[in-house]
Amino acid sequence: METLMQVHNVSRTFHLGGGLFSAPQPLHALDDVSLELKRGEVLALVGESGSGKSTLSRIMLGLDIPTSGSVLLDGKPVESFGRKAFAGLVQPIFQDPYSSLNPRKTVRQLIEMPLVVAGRYSAAERQRKVRELLGILRMPSRMMSAYPNQMSGGQRQRVAIARALISHPKIVICDEPTSALDVSVQAQVLNLLMELRSAFQLTYLFISHDLAVVEYIADRVAVLEKGKLVETASVKDLFSAPQTDYTRQLLASALTIPQVDASPGPVPGVSRPIS
Repeated sequence: METLMQVHNVSRTFHLGGGLFSAPQPLHALDDVSLELKRGEVLALVGESGSGKSTLSRIMLGLDIPTSGSVLLDGKPVESFGRKAFAGLVQPIFQDPYSSLNPRKTVRQLIEMPLVVAGRYSAAERQRKVRELLGILRMPSRMMSAYPNQMSGGQRQRVAIARALISHPKIVICDEPTSALDVSVQAQVLNLLMELRSAFQLTYLFISHDLAVVEYIADRVAVLEKGKLVETASVKDLFSAPQTDYTRQLLASALTIPQVDASPGPVPGVSRPIS
């Protein structure tokens, strides 16, 4: 399988505190992390709170710069892409859809924003693309004029997904995308993400602390412990024969796999991405 994104020996150090009589203290959020994200796969990134998952995702999104090391997309350093060009190729879906959506913007404005920023298409064409994408995500076109506070948590997360997909990215970085949702809604969103992966030929980095969800959705798993990558393996190998004590501890605390088959059925029109 072809490698799409490479993380080479990435470290990230923050300096905290300090004052008149004391120097700032270093915090090593990431320590010499290397991994590959292969085209079309779902790579799960797991670890306890503070393990460095979010720091690594921000670096892979181009929102933070590593202290040392490099990140390549299609073999090219991410800094060689313009900010707008890179944002069109790598998009995020965040944990809390309510806080990640501007409450003063309508659904249409929220979803079309990446196209507006990139200066792509006319207003009428953007509206058509938003309407078609909402249909794929099982949301009626009348929702285009709604605001985030008028929608349920599941609907808001669908808007966040639509906003991520509208520019046809290669990679979507999902940072705990279902943890703020009810269990039944989690299952529907997980199934939707899997269907969209196939339809849009997406590659996912899926960040989660829930190993039950990881076992369902991921192809491979990378385990972070205190900023260090301690294990990378296929889902089958990691769950059947973990190689480190830390991974075994994570597995021991995992919950029962949720009822991920709660989706109401195939996504209408999901067999083809929007044109």
